Amino acid sequence: MSANAPQSSSVSPLAPWQSGDVVPAPLNIYSCLVEQEWVDYNGHMTEAAYLSAFGWGSDALFTYIGDNDAYRSAGNSFYTVETHIVYESEAFLNEPLRIETRVLAVDVKRLHIHHTMFNGDNGKRLSTTEQMLVHVDMNAGKSAPILSHVAAALDAISKSHSTLPVPDDVGRVMKIKKK
Repeated sequence: MSANAPQSSSVSPLAPWQSGDVVPAPLNIYSCLVEQEWVDYNGHMTEAAYLSAFGWGSDALFTYIGDNDAYRSAGNSFYTVETHIVYESEAFLNEPLRIETRVLAVDVKRLHIHHTMFNGDNGKRLSTTEQMLVHVDMNAGKSAPILSHVAAALDAISKSHSTLPVPDDVGRVMKIKKK
């Protein structure tokens, strides 16, 4: 997990994925509290803080699939290439947050994920993000196939999550409808 993750954060006790594991659908592997630095002049969490919390949710997913320090030290990583965030409700100082993660699809080099942020106490949906990531060989500075053990984990998660309904905001287009 990022060194900048909040002190109040926690990652689920799920051990890193291994072949044959039953994969939870969806994954609930990250939670935290809204910190003072995340609150803006309107008294609620800033839009940037939502993205940061979702990013730490992605970091928890990476840990689960085996994209760990050794994986990155060897020059492998995922880079986010597209993000769409939907803000549905405000989050306030010290509010507990829970991030639910789904793997929507994976191919040789790409990963399509969806996170949903909930209030950790009452379960109210606060925000969602849909993201496309590309696997990168950092030494070569270009996209590269996902290494086999991480690809196997992602395939297993994707299969488990394929039984879930597609979230209603996946593929959502932002526009103002003409009158």
